[in-house]
Amino acid sequence: MPWLLREDDVLAAVEDRRKGWQTSISGAVVISRPAFLQTLTASTASELDVAWCLPTNLEDGRREYLVKRISVLSAHRVAFPRLRARVVVVAAGGTFERWHLQVGDRLEVRGS
Repeated sequence: MPWLLREDDVLAAVEDRRKGWQTSISGAVVISRPAFLQTLTASTASELDVAWCLPTNLEDGRREYLVKRISVLSAHRVAFPRLRARVVVVAAGGTFERWHLQVGDRLEVRGS
């Protein structure tokens, strides 16, 4: 199972989601392409935390994601893709606050 880390601290399990998923998120979802995000359907979480990230390669070949922008997607809203941010990290509303996630943090997915 892959894990989302920040400086070797485990933040959450990375959930594998397919196109059209509409269930609540218990960990984090990492989307590696520009995507529309929405909270229009009743079965999704009322709010989503969204971090737009830029992937960078480290010297040892690992890949990190530099957090460029963070926002909360409220209920019944749509977020359009940001083409410059190649990776989107999504979690249930309030999760980023618990993680103390900030712009400039470097995230990594391990165990995939």
